[in-house]
Amino acid sequence: MPVSLTPEAAADELRRLGHEPRDVRPLTGGLWSAAFAFTERAGSFVVRFHERRDDLEKDRFAERWASPRLRMAHIVEIGDSAVGPYGISQHVSGRLLDDHDEAGMREVLPALFASLDALHDADVSETRGYGLWHGDGNAPYTSWRDTLLLVDPPGERGMQRERLARSPIGVKEFDAGFARIQELSAHCPEDRWLVHNDLLNNNVIVGPDGPVFLDWGASIYGDFLYDWALLTFWWPWFARRWGGIDMWAEVERHVAGSVPRFHERLRCYELDIGIGHIAFQAAHGRMDDARWTAARTLALVKAPLAR
Repeated sequence: MPVSLTPEAAADELRRLGHEPRDVRPLTGGLWSAAFAFTERAGSFVVRFHERRDDLEKDRFAERWASPRLRMAHIVEIGDSAVGPYGISQHVSGRLLDDHDEAGMREVLPALFASLDALHDADVSETRGYGLWHGDGNAPYTSWRDTLLLVDPPGERGMQRERLARSPIGVKEFDAGFARIQELSAHCPEDRWLVHNDLLNNNVIVGPDGPVFLDWGASIYGDFLYDWALLTFWWPWFARRWGGIDMWAEVERHVAGSVPRFHERLRCYELDIGIGHIAFQAAHGRMDDARWTAARTLALVKAPLAR
């Protein structure tokens, strides 16, 4: 279950941890944490009381890849509190990427794309594995294709399908998407890059110096195009806010010319995002969201690779 705290309780925990917090106020948190901004003599900070310490350790590990183009919130403290693991980072001023209107998003896109290019350039040679990596910097899978298919024990794809079969959503769209992933994965390289994998869930703040990437808990090693697929898959979700921007065309223009099998790879990852989120949303009782994602996934199964 996600951590749930009031500002008063968060302040009490911080005092027990040796801090002298002032102006404690809640922030938009993730599914697994409760986040609060606060100030004290040393400056302005954010504390997250988290269900999973490993996610906090990933934030600290990811800082080795920080650069002027790939900005992150510096982690100053990680530990255990009475309510579970916690992490304190320097407060980053700015506006959440998700809160921008169309004009604001058009202005931000060049800097966002530059940050994604910096992810592509990150040196991951001192780490190993594919898929979801952990606080030690390493991931469990031995190939990118295994990560996409997830059929080996414990057979995550099978478990996702079983849960969907028992839900009102069913497995039609999931099965269609997975079948197409199996075909398209043959075109995906085994090269290994850093992927943030959570760009559009209040995890990017746009400050005066550009985007700052927060919360590396979902980060994976794999094909760098996966982050770009997150933008193209979810863009219709934000259609009322950003629909005037043709994100697919923007991504193609920025990336496609230098990437072999761009269309096959991008569609494979769009579908992977789709079937994974159908299962996730249904498992959390978000049936309307799961129906939207299922319809989006099936549309992409049927759509041509290039427009």
